[in-house]
Amino acid sequence: MSLDKALATADESKDESLAELVEELRIPSISTLPQHRDDCRRNAQWLIDRFEALNFETKLIDVVDGGHPVLQADWSVHNNAPHLTIYGHYDVQPVDPLDEWDSDPFDPKVTDDLVIARGCSDNKGNHMATLRAVTAWMRAGGPPVNVRFLLEGEEEIAGRSLPEYLRANAPELATDCVLLWDGGFSTDDSPALTSGLRGMLYVEIETTGAVRDLHSGFGGAAPNPAMTLARVLASLKDTDEHVTIPGFYDDVREPDPDEVSRWRRSEEDELKALFGVDTLVGEKGFGVDERLWVRPTLEVNGIVGGFTGSGMKTVIGAKALAKVSMRLVPDQDPDVILAALDSYLQSMATPGVRVTVRKLEAAPPVLCGYDHAAARAAAKAFEDAFGRPTVLVRSGGSVPVATAFNDAIGAPMVVSGIATKDSGAHGPNEKLYLNNYHGGIEMLIRFMQELADTRS
Repeated sequence: MSLDKALATADESKDESLAELVEELRIPSISTLPQHRDDCRRNAQWLIDRFEALNFETKLIDVVDGGHPVLQADWSVHNNAPHLTIYGHYDVQPVDPLDEWDSDPFDPKVTDDLVIARGCSDNKGNHMATLRAVTAWMRAGGPPVNVRFLLEGEEEIAGRSLPEYLRANAPELATDCVLLWDGGFSTDDSPALTSGLRGMLYVEIETTGAVRDLHSGFGGAAPNPAMTLARVLASLKDTDEHVTIPGFYDDVREPDPDEVSRWRRSEEDELKALFGVDTLVGEKGFGVDERLWVRPTLEVNGIVGGFTGSGMKTVIGAKALAKVSMRLVPDQDPDVILAALDSYLQSMATPGVRVTVRKLEAAPPVLCGYDHAAARAAAKAFEDAFGRPTVLVRSGGSVPVATAFNDAIGAPMVVSGIATKDSGAHGPNEKLYLNNYHGGIEMLIRFMQELADTRS
């Protein structure tokens, strides 16, 4: 049986699978830093070489000026087989703060049970598991489904290349299922399917006063943008953690009760341990899962203004700046929320201080579904590979390209992955458990067979 042969091949080639992952992890494909632009392209070409060795039809596409290329790799078995599109990204986050790493971020440290390196959990371990699953299938005679890979190099910078490519080529990219393999396990380390992703509105709020920084001796007469910004930011939530923007909650859709009944509930102690805190906060009147998954939020991500260096400099800064993110839920519209935020902030401006709101990024929320054939196939494949039931969760974060897949392609979507909640993605000492990596390869092999069986 081809499935048994593919599984045996994957088991026999674990050392090879790990070696390939380590090799890719050595490429510093940091998409946001211009000095690593060539490394991003080198990583894309590294992947192309491996797909071509498997007889995939490949192409590297430059979509927007100054962007990083989209990689497409296709393999077809026959027209009657389901078509599976697999998404991942080869770019990674910067490594700062470097002094908090225990080893070189791009010289992977491998122990008996894990690998430590930038990008191992987000997303190279994930997409290498898909590549190694396909490798095992090819050595066993070929996957039982038609497969397309779409890998991008701009996920970490919310880039435009892949979304524009999807929208411009939607008819040619039609598929039966999209596997967004950029998620992970639940907080109790169970395999998880994500039924929904919160959207995002990310803005910059700038307050400006005098034409230049002023001596603080002018205090009492000079407008103070930093004070205004502090007052404005503090007013965006009340003491019960409710967002105070007028109309902010008007379009919030309640989750389906059947879905809620199937959630794997988070344990507050697990989250406290993960965060390293003794108290959780959030909107009054809702449990932690509702607050993380189906309620919108507003968070201040950073503030700067005036003099912030060591020592003294008594000035009233001419301007102050804050970065603010809002996680949105169905059916909130980022543009509607942006307009409401801007109007609200203007109403709170103080004399002599101008308030400017700039949208930096926006993505609507996405519902993935959890009871379609592809989701059921993934759940069974996970359980067979890991020996424990697959749980249902939502994601508090966003995968911006999910919106483009949803709008342009419209195929059933499966959102999952093999990273764990304690992976440290985006931070120092990012890690991936090897059992999850090899188990993920097995799951993906089984998933392709389960998906093929839906047509039999």
